[in-house]
Amino acid sequence: MKSSGIEGYRAFLVRRDGDADLLHRRLASREEFFSALEADPVRSSYPIDRQVFLRNLRRRRPEPGLDAKMLFLLATAKLNQAERFGVDLGDTYGRIGGADQPPERVYLALEEHYHTRLLAYVLDMFGLPFQVVVPPLVMRQFVKINVFLPERIGFGFVGAAEMAGCIMFDELRRVGVELFADEPDVAARIERLYTEILTDEIGHVGYCAARCTQPERAIMRWLYPRFGRLFARQTGEISLLIDRDKLNARLDKPFDVEELTAGLPNETFLAALP
Repeated sequence: MKSSGIEGYRAFLVRRDGDADLLHRRLASREEFFSALEADPVRSSYPIDRQVFLRNLRRRRPEPGLDAKMLFLLATAKLNQAERFGVDLGDTYGRIGGADQPPERVYLALEEHYHTRLLAYVLDMFGLPFQVVVPPLVMRQFVKINVFLPERIGFGFVGAAEMAGCIMFDELRRVGVELFADEPDVAARIERLYTEILTDEIGHVGYCAARCTQPERAIMRWLYPRFGRLFARQTGEISLLIDRDKLNARLDKPFDVEELTAGLPNETFLAALP
């Protein structure tokens, strides 16, 4: 993990993502990453019931009796829906960035856009589609606050949400690898795809922290566990996959970047500690 402020983070984004094309929603290096995935497809032998998956995709709470693997796939399909909704809403209202905005704004928005594709590739191993689903009412209002808050106030709020997102993605990464340990290629692909998202999310946390004052970073730290519990409640599958007491204990501890990055194969970057 490296840290040298926002200027260093900008250089890291160019190094990691390559050229950014906002018009076509493309990052050059990410397209190369996906081309490599497509050249080396992985398929699971887990017998998936497609109709059960689709039926539960739009349920607020999963129906009783689903096994842990199905719950993981549903959580994978649902967890990023609020983020996708926020990216699309910000794009509609011209909040993504432009020639008059700091260059990292475009990179951050496009990275969020790519998270949907990364999770879609998890589902693709099981022959499942990634479908757009409207987030629950509470999450929609939460996202709208994130998008429409004045920028100066918004960095602490968004940063806390990114911190909570790091924990959710890290927990699902761990659960997915454990559940599919009997299929090493599938487990490795889950690890790789979730690691890409976690690497981005850590960078987003550091960027928000770097844009905050000391009191605003204190607010980030105070909001973070509360947002984490909200995310877990709003995605019912997470509550069933992850022990509630263990998750709460993790959220109650100070945000530990060293724990999150331990063992990650990717270079990570934190512009400032939250």
